[in-house]
Amino acid sequence: MNYKIRLFLCIAVAYLFLLMSCRQHTSSVQIEYKRNFPIDTTVVLQGIPMEVPTTPAIPYRLGDRLLVFGSYQMLHIYTYPDLRFVRSFQLPRFASENVVGDELYLENQGKVDVYRLNHSDSLVLNRSFPTISVPYSVGKVYPLSRGNYIFTGSSIDGVHEFHITNPETGVCKSGGEYPEPPIRFRRLEDFKTAYTHSLCVKPDQTAFVVTYSNVRRIHIYGADCTLRHALHLDYEPNNNHLVDPGFEYRIFHCQGSVVTDRYIYIVNPEQKLNQPKPHGDILVLDWEGNLKARYRLDMYIDGIVVDEERKMIVGCGDKGKGKGRQFFRLELLK
Repeated sequence: MNYKIRLFLCIAVAYLFLLMSCRQHTSSVQIEYKRNFPIDTTVVLQGIPMEVPTTPAIPYRLGDRLLVFGSYQMLHIYTYPDLRFVRSFQLPRFASENVVGDELYLENQGKVDVYRLNHSDSLVLNRSFPTISVPYSVGKVYPLSRGNYIFTGSSIDGVHEFHITNPETGVCKSGGEYPEPPIRFRRLEDFKTAYTHSLCVKPDQTAFVVTYSNVRRIHIYGADCTLRHALHLDYEPNNNHLVDPGFEYRIFHCQGSVVTDRYIYIVNPEQKLNQPKPHGDILVLDWEGNLKARYRLDMYIDGIVVDEERKMIVGCGDKGKGKGRQFFRLELLK
């Protein structure tokens, strides 16, 4: 009996150590306020018609195919980079989606189904794994190294930016601090909604970035969960440093990020969601938090894929002239 008690205590201590290991470094990093991009340019985009228009239109690249996620669980497949329509079909029920390498992750209630695209452009289930069981979604799931997976998991109890789980060992840990504590909000749920955020993992799995939707706050972490850089993009208009508790006063700054081993690309609509307008920014930073480029576009952007080999971005958006969602190509400047 004493042996079992000692074993239990050892496991409990190890778990608590893992739980705290992702939090201990965050307070030592000072927020950097930045505003000037070496490249800051306005671009008038040429819309490219979609053969099968859909709203929204969220693009992901999977090899020589472009996957466009629409409403009602519909997936539309196009050739890449020439954007010729291939086929459409309805996906199984899912709450979040993500492409990692040559695989498609579809997550629902914390369970992730991993698919591959075969030669007939059909999705084939390759494997499945659990993260944490929740009523709806843990958000986009990324592999982080050593069998670990990371996700935002805002519906999980506690106040953490991200959660990490290992399906094989069952060990879970949480880390990251929000820009402020929840004391200004009536309910914790309201606080988490105000500070909605997303994350994206560097392809070589040595770092990841957290971006907030309603404030221009960016956190860059190492794979060991050490906070390396905390940035606030400090420019007008609507330069709020904290999120207003009133929904009607909030500005939708950041829609999410796409990353490569060199850069972080952030889509910033910079507008109110109930009054969408045909404009938005694509921001480029490096993994040291240095600002590189700001592209000011005349299109509301649903999402992008980055092709550094061809020095271009391909995306989906709406120019607001009654043409609905369209593709666009943006040449990356050096």
